[in-house]
Amino acid sequence: MNRERIQAIVEEYKLPKFRAKQLKEAFFEHHYSSFEQLTNFPKDLRNKLTEENQVLCLNVNKVFASSDKVTYKALLELHDGLKIESVLMSPKPGLWTACISSQVGCAMKCSFCATGTMGLTRNLTSEEISDQVLFWRQFIAKNDIDTERLNNVVYMGMGEPLHNTKEVFNSIEELTAEDGFKIGSRHISVSTSGLLKGVKEMADKFPQVNLALSLHAAKDELRSSIMPINKAFDLEKIRECLDEYIDTTHRKVFIEYVLLEGENNELSHASELSAFLKSLKRPELTHTNLIVYNETDSEHKGSTKQKADQFRNHLKSKGLSVTIRKNLGRDIDGACGQLAVKEEN
Repeated sequence: MNRERIQAIVEEYKLPKFRAKQLKEAFFEHHYSSFEQLTNFPKDLRNKLTEENQVLCLNVNKVFASSDKVTYKALLELHDGLKIESVLMSPKPGLWTACISSQVGCAMKCSFCATGTMGLTRNLTSEEISDQVLFWRQFIAKNDIDTERLNNVVYMGMGEPLHNTKEVFNSIEELTAEDGFKIGSRHISVSTSGLLKGVKEMADKFPQVNLALSLHAAKDELRSSIMPINKAFDLEKIRECLDEYIDTTHRKVFIEYVLLEGENNELSHASELSAFLKSLKRPELTHTNLIVYNETDSEHKGSTKQKADQFRNHLKSKGLSVTIRKNLGRDIDGACGQLAVKEEN
């Protein structure tokens, strides 16, 4: 359900214009999950809308809950029978983040990412993207989870968001619209493996939306071996793009770095990363999220805690902002890099 669909419903059923505002309030503010909840609509109209329409453009096949109940993963079926996964997580008590997908599969083929092994089937539409947020809002409201507020949205699920810029950007407009979801731009983050044209477009269109760049290595040879995209957009191009992005937006950039045991988690790699970040014009406007690899069916292994701590401490010693991200949802294959449409967990 988005503003375009609401307008189409108003026109199809020849409803008064004020009904559009009521529908937007019902779904975007009160998080209704059915037309039957529209008590300010005549009963016969509610019944007709219920029979001929559905609120979400996707069907919920199953929701998996982590053992600590701070992460939920939904298996969602699209109109053509294809499936995606979407995640709701709580990194802090009372703080909820939706991690949403932008494609069925992914074409980037990063060796450590389960989604990358699927290949790309198709892009999601703007409505299929924003409906994941609507679903999680409904889920929170129905299950009385801590708070009825969804605080943040991150485009870090299945797919490369900047490989689907048209629909992703349309969905961001939907999420931030005052007569839509009303989510602040600074509460939205878009992750990319390094599609730099999309980064520049995002800087111009959505300068307040957070950018997260997946780096994972600060030497071209190593980065190319685990992220084939580096062959087209190497570290020098990334450096130039980040400088331009920060000049345009004056916003902090989040650097994502997955720690792979014996591959990119030694102090020498930390030194390479700090040198790369220090080479930027404004290194103080970067924050590095270190992610201990969440193991999938690949040959990669997650870093030991000791090496992760050493890596973090090295970056800190160079005056760089850095944290080790908490891995949530590992037991339901809902953590970073684990989404691959599994029917059972």
